[in-house]
Amino acid sequence: MTFIHGLLQRLLFTIGVMLFMQFPQFIDQYSQQLSGYYLAQQNQLQQFQLIADTNFNGQLDTLIADFKSSPSAAVQQVGKQVLTLQQSLPELATDLVTLTEGSYINKLTYFVTRIDSKLAENTLSLFTPGIPLSQAAIVTGLVGGITLNVFWLFSLKLLTLMFTRFYILGNKPT
Repeated sequence: MTFIHGLLQRLLFTIGVMLFMQFPQFIDQYSQQLSGYYLAQQNQLQQFQLIADTNFNGQLDTLIADFKSSPSAAVQQVGKQVLTLQQSLPELATDLVTLTEGSYINKLTYFVTRIDSKLAENTLSLFTPGIPLSQAAIVTGLVGGITLNVFWLFSLKLLTLMFTRFYILGNKPT
């Protein structure tokens, strides 16, 4: 039993290290996807800005108001989309700065608190695992391996404790 336990523990550690070592590479690929998304949104807003430059002295807010006051529901929807674009670009820019220039801890915090699930799913579908040898990848891998081992040992200890209590309570003389 000790041999199997030790083997499982080493296997979990290895899987944890290999799995968590992929995280920095995934962050980089996610950042590239986010950058492309940001540039596409920025380009789209610039097209509306050109219309505002031509017709409303460069006032994009006036163009949006004009769209919203239109009797046509379709034109009103375009106004809402332009407003959404205008409001989302600064947030996307901040996210991009965090992922490209922030510390590794800031990047991890971003992934825990602010990740875009659709973009992450797309990144994961295109993700190619590798063996990164950066300091962040090695540290993240070791932390992941140790974490999986701690969970494994904790689970075994909990099961042993539960079994022992159940067995002791079940065999008490009456």
